[in-house]
Amino acid sequence: MNEIMFAQMMIPHHEQAISMSETALKKSRNQAILKLSNQIKSLQGTEKSQLAYWLKATDSSMTMDHDMQMSGMLTTKELASLKRLTGTQFDRTFLQLMIKHHQGAIEMLDLISDSRNAEAKALAKAIKSAQSKEITSMKLLLNKLK
Repeated sequence: MNEIMFAQMMIPHHEQAISMSETALKKSRNQAILKLSNQIKSLQGTEKSQLAYWLKATDSSMTMDHDMQMSGMLTTKELASLKRLTGTQFDRTFLQLMIKHHQGAIEMLDLISDSRNAEAKALAKAIKSAQSKEITSMKLLLNKLK
């Protein structure tokens, strides 16, 4: 995978994580989840801007020319179901779905490791590190909710 395809895939992936985080900020009362959601929203917003800048700088399309199933992306049904939940049930489901989402991103990040673009590789490495740490935090939070 080249850095253009990487950016085209990661932008919608990040948009979905940001949207999920915004939902959590409206629905959760758990301070740890609220803090995590703000962190995800902020960091992935910054990364999304950097990815969009690369695409613009290379005069590339913001979207891929073809549909490709991206690992970890939630279905419309999963997102709608999440929005209907409340309380601890919402918190638990949010964490489970965000873990799945992050794991999918990490799978995609492994595909950029052979890129010659040092900046793309560095960003992929930073995203992988941040999301791996967030997965660990989310698993700990999830265990506390059970």
